[in-house]
Amino acid sequence: MRRTIFNLFLIVIICFLASFIPLSNSYFKIPQNILPNFTLSKPSRNTEAISGNYETNFDDTHLYNPTNIEFTMIGDFDKGTFSLGDSHDMVLEVFNKDTLIKKYSNTEFITGLLNTSDVDYELKYSCDISQENLDLNQGHYNFKFYSTAANFKEVTPFEVSVYYLSTSKYISSKNTIEEGKRYVTLYFPDKNYEYLVPISRKIPATNKHSRKVLDNLLLGPKPTLSLHAGSPIPEVPKIWVSKGVATLSLPWDIGIYDQDSVVSQFSLNSFINTLTSIDGIDKVQFLRGGKKVKTFFNGTYVKKPFEKNNSPKVYLGLQTSNERILLVPINLEENIPDMDQLVHNIFNSLKNNVVNDIHYENLFSIVPNSVDLIDYEYSNNILTLNLSDDFLTVYGERDDLQKMMLDGILYSFTSISNVSKVSIKVNGNTVDSFNGISISQSMPAPKFINIEAE
Repeated sequence: MRRTIFNLFLIVIICFLASFIPLSNSYFKIPQNILPNFTLSKPSRNTEAISGNYETNFDDTHLYNPTNIEFTMIGDFDKGTFSLGDSHDMVLEVFNKDTLIKKYSNTEFITGLLNTSDVDYELKYSCDISQENLDLNQGHYNFKFYSTAANFKEVTPFEVSVYYLSTSKYISSKNTIEEGKRYVTLYFPDKNYEYLVPISRKIPATNKHSRKVLDNLLLGPKPTLSLHAGSPIPEVPKIWVSKGVATLSLPWDIGIYDQDSVVSQFSLNSFINTLTSIDGIDKVQFLRGGKKVKTFFNGTYVKKPFEKNNSPKVYLGLQTSNERILLVPINLEENIPDMDQLVHNIFNSLKNNVVNDIHYENLFSIVPNSVDLIDYEYSNNILTLNLSDDFLTVYGERDDLQKMMLDGILYSFTSISNVSKVSIKVNGNTVDSFNGISISQSMPAPKFINIEAE
C-alpha cells in the first residue's frame, strides 16, 4: 500500500514540473560534446572535385573551325597559390591520327583566367585554339588538354576531335555539258610551281580539237583560279596526230621553258598531261626545229615519245587565294602490284596527305581521320569500299566539302589500273543517296574536274 502511494506521488511531481518546461526544438539537439563532430549536408561537386576532372563550355566532341573556348579545372587546390606556370602547366597536345605533331603549353594557347571567385574548387581558363593561333594546316586533328599538377596526374586528359575546314568553296565535278559545247582538261601549275592542277574549261565544239586545246593552254588559267598566271607552255607552230601519237614541232629556242629546270619540267608535263587527256591520244612526241633531238626542256631526254601517265594517284585539296578549292593529283611513284596494299595506301593518303612518304603541307587531306575503311571488295573492275558511319556526317553542313570528298575518292581509286567504277557502302549497308547524290550503284569518276568559272 505504501509503495503504491509513493508511485502516485512521483507521477504527480513529474507532471507538475513538466507543466513549466517550454516546448522548443532546441531541446531536441544532441550536445556536441557527447558525439563526434559530423555534418549533414547535400552532396556537392566539391566532393567529386577532390579526385579532379575537366570541363568545357561545349557539348559536342567534334568541333569545326573552333576559335575561343573555355576550359575548366575542377579539383582540390588552393586557388590563391595555384598559379599557371608555377604550380602547374596547362598542356594541349595535337595528334594527327595517333601521331603527336604539336604540343603547346600555357600562354601559347591560354589567353586568360576567367572569374570563378564564387567557386573555391574551379579554375576556368579562356583558350585560343583557332587554326591561325595554333598554326595548323587544314584537316582533322585529335586534341588532348590536361594539367601537369601533381593531383591531376591520374586524371584522364580531355579529348576532342577538331576539324579545320576551309572557308573556300568547292565546285563539284560534272559529267554533262550543253549541246554545242565541250570541256577540255588543261593542266596548269599552281602559284608556287609545286603542283600541276587539272582544270576543265568550256569551249565551243570543234573538229580541230588538239589545236584548240593547245590554244587554250597558251591562254593560261583564269585569274579567278589563283594559279600561276600566264602560259605554262611555249608557242607551238605545228601539231598533228597519227596513230595515237601527238607530234609537236616547237621552235629551236623556247626561252625560259628550256632554261629554268622547274619551269621546263612543268611545261613538259603540262603538254603531256593535257594532250593525253584527249580521247585517241596516248603519246606525245616533241620535235625541235622540225627534227628529233636527244634532249630538250633543260636537258630532258625527248628522242622517244612520252606515254600517258597511268600511275595510280591520290587526289588532295588545294586552297587558292581566291577562296577556291581544287583537287590535285599526286602520283604514287612506287610500283605496288598488290591490290590490298594499293587500296589501303591510297585511302590512308587521302586521310593524312602523305604520299610516297612525303607530307604535302600545302595541300590538305579530303577524307577526315574519323572515316575508316572497314574492308573492301574487288570484282569485275568494280572496287567496293565499306566505310565507317562517319562518312555520312563529316563536314557537318558543308555539302560542298562532302562532294569534294566523294569526288576525290572516285578520282583516286579509279586511277588504279582495271578499276573502272567505285561502289560505296557504309558499315556494310547500301546507301541510297549522299548529299543528294545517288550512291546506291557503282560510280565512275566524273568526266570534268575542277570546273573553271565562266
